[in-house]
Amino acid sequence: MYPHSPSPPLDISRLPLSPDGLSLSFGSSTTAINSSSPLPTYHDCLSSSPERSRHHIVKSSFSQDADRYSSHFPSDHQLDLDFVRTFQLEDELGAGGYGFVMTARHRWEGYEVAVKFIIKDKVPDYAWVQDDRYGRLPTEVFLLDYMDHDNIAKGLDLFQDPLYFYLVQELHGSPWPKATRTKRAKSSVISTPSLTPSVSADSFNSEPAPSPPIASPYHQLTSYLPDPLKMWKKNPQPTLQYSRRPSHDLFECIEQSEHKRLSEEQARYIFAQVVDAVHYLDSHGISHRDIKDENIAIDKDLRVKLIDFGSAIAVDPTQPRPYYTFFYGTTAYAAAEILLKKPYQAAPAEVWTLGVLLSYLLHGMSPFPTVKDAIKGRIVLDEYPKLSRLAWDLLRKCLDPNPKTRATIQEVKEHRWLNQ
Repeated sequence: MYPHSPSPPLDISRLPLSPDGLSLSFGSSTTAINSSSPLPTYHDCLSSSPERSRHHIVKSSFSQDADRYSSHFPSDHQLDLDFVRTFQLEDELGAGGYGFVMTARHRWEGYEVAVKFIIKDKVPDYAWVQDDRYGRLPTEVFLLDYMDHDNIAKGLDLFQDPLYFYLVQELHGSPWPKATRTKRAKSSVISTPSLTPSVSADSFNSEPAPSPPIASPYHQLTSYLPDPLKMWKKNPQPTLQYSRRPSHDLFECIEQSEHKRLSEEQARYIFAQVVDAVHYLDSHGISHRDIKDENIAIDKDLRVKLIDFGSAIAVDPTQPRPYYTFFYGTTAYAAAEILLKKPYQAAPAEVWTLGVLLSYLLHGMSPFPTVKDAIKGRIVLDEYPKLSRLAWDLLRKCLDPNPKTRATIQEVKEHRWLNQ
């Protein structure tokens, strides 16, 4: 049971996606769950395709030694054999509290994917769902398969070993050269962790928060990586030299623009796609809970996809939305009610994050220089560039400090600025 919700969490494996049931499509086949038919096993789902099956009869010539591909893996860890027969690991994309992400290439079809290695022991209690077919799995794994929207990254395949889930996802976006984050850091006193969700609103305290118990719904921000010196074997194999690939995210896209911000037309085009994705999520009772520029992949044509659903939650969209008492996102995007440490609903808090995102798109900085400004909803931005009246109106409605009068996602989607 989700520990900080007044109602039981929804088993999203039973959410009605279509009249025929929920369609799960990890692997090369798609199987619809029908209450009148027997449920396939995990092994059935992962081995049902002709391509996968023919690789079961071929003796593997690929190395399963994980630490040859990345130093993130513990020494002597062995990768899943089906995975290494199917994908060739390439570059690192990033790392965070629950694991790390690498690119990989399909060995016989040649396309690239992103592979998120989720450390099983690091997934907090609230972030699991129980499924009849797969057993206990991270919510993120379910959601990436359940969702179907052009602006949300899709889950393509799933593997696992005793330590990790391997979540294979579509790789979207153009590589943007890494930019310095110094300029942005000066725009707000609110820290913005790049990959790890914030612990809670207590992050703003000057004194460190006490370590939570193991069963806590939030995680510690200490490194999960083992000491590389202790990992080194007496007779190690040569480690393959994989580079860190330039980011594909919106943050780097903005940083590469001439004035560290986008034009109003560019911002509108990008923002409309994100709003459409969030509207879709909300209609299915899903909240991302960590929307920010670094969790939006973007290509050279400014087409975007929402990524990283590690903090997401799903509830029954037909029931009243629950309140939460812990914060799972990024502090610079935290809504006023969260900063005040009040119980909050995910949907209004999600609209607030959209307002902060819009500020970054239009001005390249946070709308709030201080926490006190954020609590009061006092937007402080440079006079240049001058925003249109409608852009300002949308920004203020998203950043209303009162969640009861703040714009809903439906109202944001219908706003005149997005429909010019």
